[in-house]
Amino acid sequence: MQGRAPEWTLLGLAAIAALGLGALGHPAWGSLLGAVALYNRVQREGSFENETRRRIFEEVRTHPGQSIAEIATTVGVSHSTASYHLERLSAFSLLASTQDGNKMRFFVNGGTFTEEERRVLSALSNAETRNVLATVLARPGSYRAELTQVLGVSSPTVNWHLARLLAAGLVAEEPRGRNRYLFADARRLKLLFETLASKVNGTQYDEAGLQELLRLCG
Repeated sequence: MQGRAPEWTLLGLAAIAALGLGALGHPAWGSLLGAVALYNRVQREGSFENETRRRIFEEVRTHPGQSIAEIATTVGVSHSTASYHLERLSAFSLLASTQDGNKMRFFVNGGTFTEEERRVLSALSNAETRNVLATVLARPGSYRAELTQVLGVSSPTVNWHLARLLAAGLVAEEPRGRNRYLFADARRLKLLFETLASKVNGTQYDEAGLQELLRLCG
């Protein structure tokens, strides 16, 4: 049996999970109590006694929104091993997951990200999806066939990325006559992206991609 992680390491991980790297608007005492409660649960249930599990948790903390396959590859374990430990960490309420098409994406469960924010980060983890959103922001009122021409990609490709953006609430499609036109609420997205950029600061999430979208929001 592998040795137990030092108590200070567990406390640090629990505090990070509860406080988040960039969480805003949470009273300090409430966050501290959340960290202590989470630490006590870690201690009681021994969720970090397994070194592989600890590494997987740390991978999710530093790379929010990764899929099982991405986590398995980075940590260097099989898909089934990563899936098992992610399931256990979720059972301990240390991780939260969000559906992204046929994938599950994982985040530290400490109040850092809301469900909406997890959906948005999941969708925007794909550079091409960000590119489609950027085009809608730059060309409000575009329609699907127009996007295929502007981006130089196929209609199924545009439809796939738009499905992700629509599911995440990042774009809206309005029917007018025979066509359906695409819009993005730049003012709302600016506030959302500012918050997210702050929260992913210090992690390996593509903050530069968020900053580019922020620039387009004006």
